[in-house]
Amino acid sequence: MFTTSEIVDNLRRVLQDQSTRFQFEVHSYCFMPDHCHLLVAGRTSEANLSKMIRGFKGCSARELRRFGVFDAWQKGFYEHILRSNEDCASASAYVFENPVRAGLANDMYAWPFSGSFVFEWREFRPPLERFVPPNKVAEMREGVNNGEDNPR
Repeated sequence: MFTTSEIVDNLRRVLQDQSTRFQFEVHSYCFMPDHCHLLVAGRTSEANLSKMIRGFKGCSARELRRFGVFDAWQKGFYEHILRSNEDCASASAYVFENPVRAGLANDMYAWPFSGSFVFEWREFRPPLERFVPPNKVAEMREGVNNGEDNPR
């Protein structure tokens, strides 16, 4: 459902509005056909991720209904707080490379529904160090392969 420019442009606008409202910087985002990935950082101690995601989902759901899309979001969300040994640039690369891992694009720059509100993402160069979210590390150990988020 997130594969047309008109829909994703509306979602980007809502994301920008809600991240500003709730005092977050959006370092990277990637709208996939049926979900999205975000790397955000709170700008103040009052920044509340749950409220920001709730605001984004609520406002974007209203926008999506205009396009005939209902029940777009699942309840809850997966979050991972980057630790001191985890690099923000590596985590951004992970977000941007989702369409490549899913077979939707040949390289991350070819996917039209990714970006950043912090830096010019098309000038971004992934670091050599690769980020793998903890839930994916567990799946790799258990031999789960869903085809989407497999690290290279």
